[in-house]
Amino acid sequence: MMRKKLFYLLLLLPYFAFAQTPSTALLGTKTLYLPKQTKLTPVPNGYKAVYINFVGRHGARHLTKDIKLSYAYATISKADSLNELTQSGKDLKQIIINLGKEEENHVASISQSGANELKGIAERMFANQKNVFTIDNQVLVATTKKGRTKESAEAFLEGLKIKSAPLTQRVTFNYADDDHLRFYDFSKTYDEFKENGNWIAAYQKLARAKKLDDIANRFAVKFFKTAYLAKLNQTDKINFVEDVYGFYTILNAVTAEIKAVGLTIKDLNFKAYFTAADLDALNALGNAEDFLKKAPGLNNNGIQVRVAAPLLADFINTTDIYLKMKPVVADLRFAHAETIAPFAAIMGIHGAAEATNNILTFEQVWKAENVIPFSANIQWIFYYNPSNRNYLVKFLLNEKEVAINGLSTKTFPYYSYSTVREHYIKKLKSLNLGLQDNPHEYLLKLK
Repeated sequence: MMRKKLFYLLLLLPYFAFAQTPSTALLGTKTLYLPKQTKLTPVPNGYKAVYINFVGRHGARHLTKDIKLSYAYATISKADSLNELTQSGKDLKQIIINLGKEEENHVASISQSGANELKGIAERMFANQKNVFTIDNQVLVATTKKGRTKESAEAFLEGLKIKSAPLTQRVTFNYADDDHLRFYDFSKTYDEFKENGNWIAAYQKLARAKKLDDIANRFAVKFFKTAYLAKLNQTDKINFVEDVYGFYTILNAVTAEIKAVGLTIKDLNFKAYFTAADLDALNALGNAEDFLKKAPGLNNNGIQVRVAAPLLADFINTTDIYLKMKPVVADLRFAHAETIAPFAAIMGIHGAAEATNNILTFEQVWKAENVIPFSANIQWIFYYNPSNRNYLVKFLLNEKEVAINGLSTKTFPYYSYSTVREHYIKKLKSLNLGLQDNPHEYLLKLK
């Protein structure tokens, strides 16, 4: 019997290595999650962890729309129907079809890698704050209306269950907290900024510096014959190369699913069509767009940051409720990159809240892989000292202890919560949002 068990274990070892070893490739917001710090600063004497306020991005995911609805698929299929594909074009079309095979029935869902990311975060949270999670305590879980945030919550809870099975029996769910977690959906001013904001000129400056037009032209020539190329304008070519680059960046997130359908990296070798310089340039441009539209960008008090005020108010309100009544020991929220980036900025997290006046060097102040990789998360961990009845709070960004711009402490990374609360209420007041104001109405009126 022992020999039989060992035999099956040996068979499974390659799978576990395949599924559990995350790629360290830096792919902006498609970077697989790894904790940024493993050795944490000891808790001050007399204090113990009592409460956690958390918001996280969904785990590593599949594509968010059917591949047949993509610009790249439509373009290459049209050219094929006109016999206007080169041999490389025909090969690329097959690679896209292969990706579609892997993506079938998975679109917009988290992947196995994503589930593993969330489980790992939960397991480490439990290991580092064991006394927070007990049989008698409850947890509140909030998600957005998107299925991948619900899947992420379930994976996270599975990680907690591994360590504390009774805990997951005492969970309350809020499955559509979009006012706090998809705040960017409700502001017309923010929509206008995304479409016509001053970020566009900055992005175009970087695109010229990175020679995006040249990249798109050289890329298109590989796949389309002359007659069809003549029908494509510059925007068409840019859309095409960016789509194919997007297919490439998702591959690390879906390795288990690729293997499950019998495909190999050779069957999905999008990378072969890019030079290393192309990949670096496209990565930088994608990161810059996120930085400009969702993060500090050119103004760390711009609309793209201020739109996150309802979530900051929610963190204060839920903490106040804990301090008064202690109904739950953890408020756990699962959302999107568009949630985490502006929230980190409005909080003033050092390394995530600095704007730039030179887009050509923006990566000196903000890196997408550090702020909003898959499963990115922000944690407020509270510690209580019964002898002086004082609360301290520590802030983590992707499990790394971080400083807050404009706040000082003699016990870093631990801050006095009374000082933190005063600091953030002052900030909210400057943004014309009170703790008891309706967040939806605030977003509708935000200018």
